[in-house]
Amino acid sequence: MFLVNVTVFSQDKPLSSQTKKQSLYTDMNEDDLMKTTNDLITRKEYNKATFFLSQHYSNFSNNLRVNWIYGYALSMNGDKKQAEAKYIKAISISPDNKNLQIDYARFLYDMGKIDKVASILSKFMDSESKNAELLLMQANISFWKGNLNNARKKIDRIQEIYPNSKITNSLAQQINELSAVYLKTNFEYQSDSQPLNFFAQHINLEQYKSRFLNPKLEISSYHFSPQKELAIIVKASNKFHFNRLKLIANLTGGVYKNLSGKADWVGGLNFSKKLIQNLSLNLGFSKKHELGTIASTAFNLTSQNVFGEIDYENKWLLFYAGYNQQFFEEDNERKLKDNEIQSIGTWVLTQPISIRKFNFQLGYSYSYTDAKDVLFFYDNEGVGAYDPYFTPKKQQIHSGLFIVNYKPTKKLLVEAKVNYGFNATIRNPYSINNIEVDGFYDETFTPVEYTGSISYNLSNRFGAKITYINQETFFYTRENFNLGLNFNI
Repeated sequence: MFLVNVTVFSQDKPLSSQTKKQSLYTDMNEDDLMKTTNDLITRKEYNKATFFLSQHYSNFSNNLRVNWIYGYALSMNGDKKQAEAKYIKAISISPDNKNLQIDYARFLYDMGKIDKVASILSKFMDSESKNAELLLMQANISFWKGNLNNARKKIDRIQEIYPNSKITNSLAQQINELSAVYLKTNFEYQSDSQPLNFFAQHINLEQYKSRFLNPKLEISSYHFSPQKELAIIVKASNKFHFNRLKLIANLTGGVYKNLSGKADWVGGLNFSKKLIQNLSLNLGFSKKHELGTIASTAFNLTSQNVFGEIDYENKWLLFYAGYNQQFFEEDNERKLKDNEIQSIGTWVLTQPISIRKFNFQLGYSYSYTDAKDVLFFYDNEGVGAYDPYFTPKKQQIHSGLFIVNYKPTKKLLVEAKVNYGFNATIRNPYSINNIEVDGFYDETFTPVEYTGSISYNLSNRFGAKITYINQETFFYTRENFNLGLNFNI
């Protein structure tokens, strides 16, 4: 009603308070506006500064200094989108202002827009530049992009200008850690109810040299009992980082040799692509060894896999979904046809919930597995088993997930995980005469997996981890013990 009255009854004579307010906005000059804004920013009252500027901005919308300080105040107040708009407006007014461009680069650097920062800095920085702050920015950007040689050059330049400076110590340490040779060894023992026991040794050797040279060598050996079989796998791989495409390609090749059979190749190629900030896609092909059943340990059994995976996360949740199509080739010697197994899996987890030194996560998972042909055979005593690999028919599992970790010190981490299948079904084969499969019936079961681990870093160069797994599936129950030793050479 007040506004209506002003409009209707006071068209010829403005209200006194309104006149004063309009006069205040009109009379405010640039120097006064800048002084008041600077005083508010100095007191870190960024919210008041942005509000004050918003009241006067219409009269200074094409002013360089006002747009510049407005962009800074908005950035400090957390409004990154509007801050960037004001910086861009200021640059359009004075495109050759070096200090403005550098301040804009600082803003983008804090936002993580490193490609834009690199582009801006390239206009002002050369081999003779002496600005340590900007040199350190360039060094960090090179490190984040995997260009370690260029990062080292920038560090050397800073040390040349400021000998014994400590501002590069943290980055130099990160570079040394990334480019170090990592030696990982695992000693694994497993016992399951088939019965099948094995002792395995794994050695991994890896080093990051550059975006296109990140080689890795993996050697594994398995000793089985009571069958007395031995299998050896040797693989070499390399990762290629394509930063502009936000793409990583991993190429792997190697040999799988069971001493009772012929050697066969293993390996594959997969691509990991970051689609948006929190969403990534993984696609690939692999050929891998199969050692899950008693029969599979007596000869070289491999499968070819085509797979796709999606990972997504936000501040509340972690999400994964994947599809895998597994192909087994015909084996005339064992009278096996070509076979396929398709698998679908997904899970969702809460982000860690921290309570003191504990982190908790809760989640849900679902999996579906179905084989084209079910390879279930009976021996002379009428005992049935999957041979030579597990071929479930329409197996579905709904599980609840619970993860907790406890970190009492920086060096020690204790973790526990429970995967409990509260609803699981499968089409189970049956036989009338214990000679061959006559059909299938619906069966329910309760798959459970308990995992516990203890990790301890004795130093920056050496760490150890002990893991225990107790798992019950439809096919078998198993216990697995693993000791991992990690060396940073």
